[in-house]
Amino acid sequence: MFGVTIREIRKSKSMTLKEAAGDTLSISQLSRFENGKSVIPVNLFYEILDNLNTTTEEFYYFMGQKKDRAILKTFDRIEAYVSKRDQVKLKQLKSELEAENPALYSWGQFLIYFIDSILNLYDSKEQNTAQPVLNYLMQVDDWGEMELRLYALFGFVFEVETTHFLMHTALKRSRKYLTVPAAARLLHTILSNNFSTFLFYGHIEYAEETITLFDTEYSENIDALTPHIDFTFNKGLLAFKKGDPDKGREYCEQAIAICDLFRQKESGNMYRNRYDTWKTEYNDPKFRELKVNVGFHDRMNGEE
Repeated sequence: MFGVTIREIRKSKSMTLKEAAGDTLSISQLSRFENGKSVIPVNLFYEILDNLNTTTEEFYYFMGQKKDRAILKTFDRIEAYVSKRDQVKLKQLKSELEAENPALYSWGQFLIYFIDSILNLYDSKEQNTAQPVLNYLMQVDDWGEMELRLYALFGFVFEVETTHFLMHTALKRSRKYLTVPAAARLLHTILSNNFSTFLFYGHIEYAEETITLFDTEYSENIDALTPHIDFTFNKGLLAFKKGDPDKGREYCEQAIAICDLFRQKESGNMYRNRYDTWKTEYNDPKFRELKVNVGFHDRMNGEE
């Protein structure tokens, strides 16, 4: 996505690959980056922006305007199929994406891995189809929005210890992006998804750590209401899991009351449905819930 946007900006300014690459990269390196066949360090990315006489703010604005709507539509389809547990439609969508022969480091290929991961979760398979995603994240020195989105999406697939390790890596590497609204929202997505993942796999101490991180390091810097409601509700789920249903009900009902106060009907209904399930099922050792926010707009569910 970043490389494609660089190419579009370069062409909009009638600049050649040689002019855009300057002394920063070779022409072939820039070409591969523009075509999604390689990645470049973030410091070189900023140099390319300088070569294009484009500010960071202009780049993100341009990318937001040009973002491929097909990606959002694909996530809408995934969300719809997951909500119905329709594995047949998920497999059909995967085949459609494969038929497009997506580039190695493209969203098309990453979406294929994502669908595979969901299907494996349904089938209780331990095969890690997201290993290429993990390999990609490990080789990028400085994470930008794309890497944050990938980690937010695939954290539930990796080994729990790997997800926990990368959580700190993601937060550390992404601090410079806090001024970018989309990336700041993704930090909440990462913590929220990780909370659900850790709770799902029974790592209570890691789930508790995500709440502490949100409260101590990010809560005051996030103006949006949704993250605060979300983590109030998460505190309730953690209390249920730790055997304190009174505290669990208190936090969950507080989150729902805030939704009602600010007329967030859709969110309020979602939290009510989850709360109704948790307050009756939390004592069942077989009950688990996995809540994954795709990081683009809405949420998707997966329960086992």
